[in-house]
Amino acid sequence: MHVTSRDGLRIAFETAGGGWPLVLLHGFFGDRSTWWSAGHVEALADRYRLVAIDARGHGSSDAPHDVDSYRIDRQVDDVLAVLDALDIDQAAVWGASMGGIVGLNMLASRPERVAGLVVGGAHADRAAPERAEVEAEAQLLREQGTAPFIHQMERLGTLPAWMRTTMQEADPHALAALTMALDTRDSVLGTLASSTNLPPLLLLVGDRDPQLPAIRRTAARIRGARLAEFADCGHFDTFARSNLTLPVVRPFLEQVPFR
Repeated sequence: MHVTSRDGLRIAFETAGGGWPLVLLHGFFGDRSTWWSAGHVEALADRYRLVAIDARGHGSSDAPHDVDSYRIDRQVDDVLAVLDALDIDQAAVWGASMGGIVGLNMLASRPERVAGLVVGGAHADRAAPERAEVEAEAQLLREQGTAPFIHQMERLGTLPAWMRTTMQEADPHALAALTMALDTRDSVLGTLASSTNLPPLLLLVGDRDPQLPAIRRTAARIRGARLAEFADCGHFDTFARSNLTLPVVRPFLEQVPFR
C-alpha cells in the first residue's frame, strides 16, 4: 500500500497482525521487509497491529535525490500520513537507528500521536559530525554504491544475508542525500528533557555501539526514560538480534497506556 505525504512523495507501508497499533520504522539501508526478516513481525503480530513503513529513499517509497527532501520533519510527516490513512489517532512506535531518530523527533513535535516509543541505537541530540566526513560518506555512496558499507558491516560482525540483499538493492544517490540531511539534524533533546508528560520511552543500545555515550545522555536527561544495554553488542545488534531485544521490548509494550 502507498500513501501520499504532505510534500507529494509516495510512501509505502504494510500492515500485519491485530490489536493495538505499533509502527515499525527501519534503519538506514533497510526497508520494511527487514522487520519480517529479523523475526519481529512473527513475534509481535499476535498482540499488535503492526504498521511497517518504508522510509523515503528506501524500499518501495519514492526516492528523490535532493537533500531537502530528507529533512527529519518530512520523515515525521510520512509516519503521520500513514497513521491518518489508517485512521489511527495514536500508536506505539519502534524505531531502529534512523527510525529511532524519526521516532524521537515525532515524540518531540507530535507527542499526542505517540502512545509509547522504543528506540534502538539512536539518541535525541544533534549528530554534529565533521562536515567533510559527511560529504565524503555521501560521495562514496554516489561513486561506489553500498558495497563499501557492506564490507564495513561485515568487518564489524556477521551481516545477515537478508540485510546484505536489502543494502545491495538500495538507491545510493537517495542515501547520499539522506546522509547529508540526517547527519546535520538539529537536537530535540532539550525539548524532550523539558517535557513533563511524555509517554513511556525505552532506549536500546549495545555496549559496543559508538553512540553509547550519547544514548546514555539521552536516557539520563529525559524524565522517566528507560535504558537497556546489551553486553558484547554493536549498533546493528539492537535490531538484528531479536532474541535479545524482544524479551525487553514486549514487557515494555504491555505497559504502554494505549487509548
